[in-house]
Amino acid sequence: GSLLAGAAILIPLSLAVERPWTLSPSASSLAALLALAVFSTAIAFVIYFRLIQTLGSVGTTAQAYLRVPIGVALSVAFLGERLSPTAWIGLACVVI
Repeated sequence: GSLLAGAAILIPLSLAVERPWTLSPSASSLAALLALAVFSTAIAFVIYFRLIQTLGSVGTTAQAYLRVPIGVALSVAFLGERLSPTAWIGLACVVI
């Protein structure tokens, strides 16, 4: 429902403001859009609703607290980012 409502609002607005018929996206842009649609949205929703069915709503929402520390750990490990002391404190608060 929220995706349909967002589309109902944004599609007419984007047609008026962006005039997409004047754009010519590259093949790599279209491939990236397709990958985001399939992997980041469709498969993620399938996994999410399967988790609700097997773990219940409380167990499923508990995993949301792990997204932030995992994302930060990946950025530190693979992108070489350095965290400030306040970021470490914030991560500790999220985990606790």
